Amino acid sequence: MSSGQIITIKLSRGDGASWGFRLQGGKDFGFPLSVAKVNPGSLSDNGGLHVGDVVLKIGGQNVDFLRHKEAQDAILRAGNYLELQVQRGGFQTWKPSVSIVGELPTPSSNLISEPTPLIRTSLKHKQQDSRPIGSGHNVSATPFGSKQLVHLQYNSPANLYSMQNIAET
Repeated sequence: MSSGQIITIKLSRGDGASWGFRLQGGKDFGFPLSVAKVNPGSLSDNGGLHVGDVVLKIGGQNVDFLRHKEAQDAILRAGNYLELQVQRGGFQTWKPSVSIVGELPTPSSNLISEPTPLIRTSLKHKQQDSRPIGSGHNVSATPFGSKQLVHLQYNSPANLYSMQNIAET
């Protein structure tokens, strides 16, 4: 795991109040249990929980090997007092890059307005590892027309269309 700041967040609530956050991930999803959403003004928001925080412990229990549902159950078992140990930072969230490339001229009108900027959005993430073509599951295609039709299926009509039968017909 990348290094980051480890924070303990302690939350308490009255009966029936929502914690105000949503989790994602878990052992069954193949990526760490983390905070996907924090509702503004909720107990979690006021307690300092942030989107992207990676959950390390729920109530002192390590969550490395918990499935998503098991983590939810651990939060439910906590009752009205929830203690989360989270790791903040050290994880880079991908965001598309946006750059201004020019300005759009405004049409002539009686309204005075600023020119609208033209932007370019790049969804390029990172350079993928290069592997030689043909390795793994990549297989070269075979050209058409260079091989004879071979079909050994029992009830196949392919033999009806052999070159000999066509010539005899």
